[in-house]
Amino acid sequence: MFRFYIFGLILICFVGCFDYEETILFRKANSGTVEIAYTVPLKKDSFHSLIKFLPTTKEDILNNLKKKSNANIIIRDFTFRELEKSEITDIYFKRKGKVSYKIDFDEPSQLEGVLLGNFSIKIKSKLITVKRDFPNLKDNQMDEGNVGEKKIISETSRLLRDGRIQFKVLFPKDSECSSNRGFIGLGNLTYQFPLQDSLENPEAKSWEYKIRFF
Repeated sequence: MFRFYIFGLILICFVGCFDYEETILFRKANSGTVEIAYTVPLKKDSFHSLIKFLPTTKEDILNNLKKKSNANIIIRDFTFRELEKSEITDIYFKRKGKVSYKIDFDEPSQLEGVLLGNFSIKIKSKLITVKRDFPNLKDNQMDEGNVGEKKIISETSRLLRDGRIQFKVLFPKDSECSSNRGFIGLGNLTYQFPLQDSLENPEAKSWEYKIRFF
């Protein structure tokens, strides 16, 4: 099971510019769709991401997924665009790109090794149990960054404590859901992962939820 190195995410959340959203739609206990969208800083002379594990090309995303999962994963509805200068407010990264795509799954186990953090799932009859662990940010580092960029990360990480990673889980409205974190609504579960906890607490963060389908 693959653990994404999420420390690189702090590069895109300085002074409110953070943007990572993930939505899992469970149509039933064994199929659904996950949609991922994120904004990353771009290299000075290309459209490639400064964060290796959050690429900006469909080919690079597929290559990353194939390294981490044995499932036959197909990406659809892929989009990429460079943000306009008027959309960028931080002073350190002048170029950013926004990526979004969807992955359909026939078995939830196909998402293991694909999603942020450590993702594991158990299925018993019509009950699914999902557990996700998120590593401490300080245990990880930016990939392919130069000395100046790494210094920026060190000096500004203390300002990122209001950052969030947004998760949403959707399921049939007649299902039952329980979770140790987040907010449960009719047919949905939302959870915001606070970066402050991961910056200050050396322990990994765990999120577990269960959905019973009828």
